[in-house]
Amino acid sequence: MNKINKISVLLFCLLFTSISAFAASEAEYKKVGKTYKLNSDGSQEYRYAMELTLYTHTAMNGTYGESFILYNPQYQELQIHSSYTVQKDGSIVETPPNAFVEVLPRFAADAPAYNNLKEMVVVHTGLELGATIYLDYSIISKPGFYPALDIEELLSATSPVKEYSLTIIVPHNTTLTYHLYDSSAKAIETSSNGQKTVNWTLHNVPASSREAFLPENNDGTPRLIATTYTSQSEALGYMKQCFNNSMNYESKAFAQYITENATNDKEKIEITQRHVVENIDLCPIPLDYTGFTIRNADDVLRSAYGTATEKTQLLCSMLNAAGIKSEIVAFYPANIDANIAGIRSIKKFMVKATSNSEDLYLSAFNMEPINVKARGILDNIFTLDGKQIQVNTQPLIIKENKEINIDASMAKGGFIIYTLPVLLKGIDTWNISSLPSKRTGLFEIPSLLQEEITYAINNAEGLTLKTPVGQTVVSKPYGKVTQTITSKDSTIEVIRTIELNKQQFTPAEYSDLRVLLNEWTDPNNRLLLFSEK
Repeated sequence: MNKINKISVLLFCLLFTSISAFAASEAEYKKVGKTYKLNSDGSQEYRYAMELTLYTHTAMNGTYGESFILYNPQYQELQIHSSYTVQKDGSIVETPPNAFVEVLPRFAADAPAYNNLKEMVVVHTGLELGATIYLDYSIISKPGFYPALDIEELLSATSPVKEYSLTIIVPHNTTLTYHLYDSSAKAIETSSNGQKTVNWTLHNVPASSREAFLPENNDGTPRLIATTYTSQSEALGYMKQCFNNSMNYESKAFAQYITENATNDKEKIEITQRHVVENIDLCPIPLDYTGFTIRNADDVLRSAYGTATEKTQLLCSMLNAAGIKSEIVAFYPANIDANIAGIRSIKKFMVKATSNSEDLYLSAFNMEPINVKARGILDNIFTLDGKQIQVNTQPLIIKENKEINIDASMAKGGFIIYTLPVLLKGIDTWNISSLPSKRTGLFEIPSLLQEEITYAINNAEGLTLKTPVGQTVVSKPYGKVTQTITSKDSTIEVIRTIELNKQQFTPAEYSDLRVLLNEWTDPNNRLLLFSEK
């Protein structure tokens, strides 16, 4: 008995050690510092400094073996202030010159107009377990490259940060609005030498979560937003001017040509959207690296590629030329203050087309219809004139009937075990079948939901249903799941329903939601057992 107890204790210790090792971070940022400076001549400097200690071979050989710095050398200068590694015994290994490798960013590879963009790959040397990487660099932007100081910064990293410092410096007479979300750190304002400085220091910022179904708008993650735009309308007005300055004579003529045989608005929209989606390649180059500028629509059409914003502009221009009233709209996360939101805070641009008095929201990247009411109040939609479009949240409503034929010839050993098919839409497309028992952050589902599937199993002569008939109901404060099985002559009817009336769930609410979702996805609830009579 004593021996058994010793073995049990040993196994427990090994298990505890394994769990602790798994839970430990691969690395830790001892310090991260970011400084944003606007000079009086309109030039800007972004300075980044980090101290990162490595704890695992994965961190050393994969995750943090290199740093990547993107910039536009046509308008920006990269300055490396320092780059070195301090090994565990205190030895300093400077990054050699051949460890700074300048390459073309992958997202610009198929976009000749943006082949001037550069990515500096800093290969960190002298790495070992317990070593600390030091990197300090600045990107200096020429006057006019950016129309304003515009900051949208999520303050989580792939590993925890022990100390995170943020600094904004602007000329003293410059209007600066800012807000730090989801953090208790206080802003400290000082003025000297004609400059205004705002500083925050955050401590023990956790690593970014790897949980599934995180909020799309990063609720709960520390976020800094700051801008010298006087209003959101001014920021949107800048983008409106960029769109309006675009030449689109060829794209207008082409849109009229490809839609000349269309008999109605629906056909015109489908033809135009399909051309932009399928025949114009997407080059996912962020607006940051273009200085928030876009190529004109005619160049995008001729070159057959464009950034996300350029493709959206082309789609809008072509739809208007085809006689479909359209405009570009901007989507902002609803969890930030619209009054201090600049261009960087925009999640995406889309085209709002009006046909038969109905507003359609169209993507330039896929043909799937966009249901903005699925997210509803989680996002704020604005026209480029700064007018907000009110959208209320509405549930995804699915009502489906499926007929299934089954007969005694399908029996094996006198029995049939039949699995009810899943739908290719609704909750069964959310990949939500396996959920952990605990949750640390918000859980967000794609939409509110009201789904009902009726299965009619026909031609069941010669078979006896062994699965119990009746109704099962699982109800929670946030929704309900039901399954009703009835037998009528030679037809078996199964009705499955699920209602979810809340879109975001706290860790405390998650357990009840998990009960509902597990009830719906449990494969046993999709099985019907028949026996031969």
